[in-house]
Amino acid sequence: MKHRGSLWIACTALLCGLPGCSTDTALADRLVQTPPPATNATAQLALDLAEADDAFSAGDRQRLRTVLERLRTSGARALDEDAPDRLAQWSQAVGGDFVPFRGRALGPGYKRGTLSAGASTAIDQVFLAGRSAEISVGTRQSAPFRLRLYDAEGQMKCELDPARARACRFTPLFTQRYRIELRNGGRTQAVYFLAVD
Repeated sequence: MKHRGSLWIACTALLCGLPGCSTDTALADRLVQTPPPATNATAQLALDLAEADDAFSAGDRQRLRTVLERLRTSGARALDEDAPDRLAQWSQAVGGDFVPFRGRALGPGYKRGTLSAGASTAIDQVFLAGRSAEISVGTRQSAPFRLRLYDAEGQMKCELDPARARACRFTPLFTQRYRIELRNGGRTQAVYFLAVD
């Protein structure tokens, strides 16, 4: 019977690409939560952080353990030194030990936040001259987030809409502060993780 249920979900997922097809909302949510494969390491990091947060909230220790294995190799650290160390918190939940990366100058950083439906936020981040940089956003829900990147003069350098599982890549000519704007275009509040490398 279990195999029939799995087959039904797979068939429904394929058939729902047809016009006029609709499914049970709970089933649709389960299908949408499986993220598309990310195109690069920064986008994958953002998705992994969001998935780990979701697994932790759901109490799914096995899924959390699997995602943490990927995160351990990333060298990720919190951009905000005063923010809770999510990686250590998640690791403790599965009975592991996560090596802290706080204060580390190199390697990707992340910031966790929550945005209400239709709300926006801006995050300032300094990027160094001549160093290739990437930014990406991952969400626990499949909320349609938009990401815009502005330089110090207010010129937009990149826009991703939708932003999930995609990344902006750029190399600043000068060391300067950039503004990253995120907007939740969905109908519900959403948790996001901004990954910066």
